[in-house]
Amino acid sequence: MAVCFVICAIGATNSETREHADDLLEEISTALEPFGMEAMRGDHNIDSKEVDTDVIERVQNAELCIADLSEENINVYYELGRRDETGKPVILLRRRGSAPLPVDIAGRRFIEYEIETRRGAREFRDILREAVKAESANGFQGSNGNATLAGVLQVLQRVERKIDRLGKAGGSGGAASATVAAGMPAGELPEGLSPSEAFNLALRTRNVPLAEASMDHLQWTMEKNRFYDIVVEQTASLGSQRATQMLFDYAQEFFDSDMSFTKKIEYLGIMVGAANRYDRELEIQEMVEEIAGVLDLQAQSAPAGSIDPSDYAAVYNQLNRLYHGIYATTDDTSYLYKAINALKKALSIHEAAYMYYNLAVCERHVDLPSARRDIDRCLELSGDNTDDDHLELACKIYREMDDPGYDDLLDRLREINPQKAMLLTVGN
Repeated sequence: MAVCFVICAIGATNSETREHADDLLEEISTALEPFGMEAMRGDHNIDSKEVDTDVIERVQNAELCIADLSEENINVYYELGRRDETGKPVILLRRRGSAPLPVDIAGRRFIEYEIETRRGAREFRDILREAVKAESANGFQGSNGNATLAGVLQVLQRVERKIDRLGKAGGSGGAASATVAAGMPAGELPEGLSPSEAFNLALRTRNVPLAEASMDHLQWTMEKNRFYDIVVEQTASLGSQRATQMLFDYAQEFFDSDMSFTKKIEYLGIMVGAANRYDRELEIQEMVEEIAGVLDLQAQSAPAGSIDPSDYAAVYNQLNRLYHGIYATTDDTSYLYKAINALKKALSIHEAAYMYYNLAVCERHVDLPSARRDIDRCLELSGDNTDDDHLELACKIYREMDDPGYDDLLDRLREINPQKAMLLTVGN
């Protein structure tokens, strides 16, 4: 049975938050019945002494996720971020009358709901079913809203790092991380917390120094590959330069191990993302190219059906991310063409809307007709579930080509995201 994992604030037993979470889960379960899907939720046990990896695995492996962003909740934001890493579909919810969303996700599409009345609950189920129907028709492949967000975050992180170079103090991965990286002793764990508890706290609060201190303790209690897969990857994702270096140093051993193909793709993605964050793509280029070659051979020699084509294609999508990052840093167009070729190889393995979007992003700099062709294919695959970022890029390409289809695309974008449509027309 296909699984829909529900990400939401759960609260303590008998609390108002728990009662609402239970009611919401019931409504979602009812809405999913026509699709034969099971709605699951990961109730957090605050007394657990283990890293809550099973919840993250469910978040990343479920065919669909539904995230309720009605409350400001660290667990919800973290789990949504881990889902976004996969590029798989997620439907966002927001309770009517709840506080404004954080600025970094406020522009994303969401379903506004209220389930306190029978009419409201019925309308919510109907709207949710339509959204699930669109994802089901797309084979639960996602629509690249997540991949686009990841790209934006990489750019923002790069800008923040350059500001830090000019003397801005503080921030994740700042002075405390630099001290540890220079060989100073890791920070002490908070009194009364085990390393696993401290690591969970670090993830939920995005505290890089605490994550690094926890990492130093956890490495002696876990099998090495599992430690890198669970702890080092997540610490690097928080912005730890020390964990990033550890990923680079251990990469060959990890990829030579018997870890699953999917786990290796996850490791590769986080490693490339960290390199993008710190403009270190050239440093690991040769290693990543070698790893990609090995993974390609593994995929080709594996028994039929044993490796998901989307995972195989992801090998070349990561090469695209690496090359595009080098291009963004150096303005060397040869790397832009490398990125384009990597994406074409990925699409020859597995066709997905987000890859056509990425391809159009690259081609826009050097080949507008091809960019228009590929953004058209992206919109075709997305269908009624077209992402506003996809439409925004299509509008820019059509406008640059003086194509008469621009006005229709702008109208479509205006329906989904009026703010983006308005910004496109400013000064034109």
